[in-house]
Amino acid sequence: MKRSIVLLAVAAAFGLTACTSTPTPDATPTTTTSDPTTAATVVTEVVTATVTKEAPPPAKPVMDSFGYGPLKLGMTLQQALDTKLIGPAKPGNPADLCTLHDLLGTGQSVYVSKKIGVANIYFTAAMTSDGVGVGGTEAALKAKYSNLVERHGGDSWTVPAPGNPTAWFDFSGNPQDTLDGALLRHVDQDCHS
Repeated sequence: MKRSIVLLAVAAAFGLTACTSTPTPDATPTTTTSDPTTAATVVTEVVTATVTKEAPPPAKPVMDSFGYGPLKLGMTLQQALDTKLIGPAKPGNPADLCTLHDLLGTGQSVYVSKKIGVANIYFTAAMTSDGVGVGGTEAALKAKYSNLVERHGGDSWTVPAPGNPTAWFDFSGNPQDTLDGALLRHVDQDCHS
């Protein structure tokens, strides 16, 4: 009787093993022949590749009624420096009220007042979405702003910055109908007359 139980237990163990084991894959290639003289081998391979998309370049800042991209009128000196758009204060300029900085990569400048922060941003036509700025034409300026106020005998103009009650645009021209000065200024700027 004991022997029957042992045999039954061994048989059950073998049966259970046969039901739960994972079959070993056959590593030999499969050969298919339709012609006994020719043999074809099928090989399957999986390749995984990682593709990294490069980040797009930062958008070029654009001049508007509030500033140049992330550089805004009224920012403190440290906030303006943190935009990475202005350089350190230019030497040789009196710094008791304001500091003068290069607007990096543009050939233009920025005044930062100790009292009100970013006070003036000078700009070219290339820095705007409408082509109005230094290098642009007087005709383009007059087409853009119908509410220009003429100053200094007709060779300079000022206009409220659209949508920003604390700013004005100032422009100056020359006899060739080209603008040679353009700036966005805070109405309370104290950096120049």
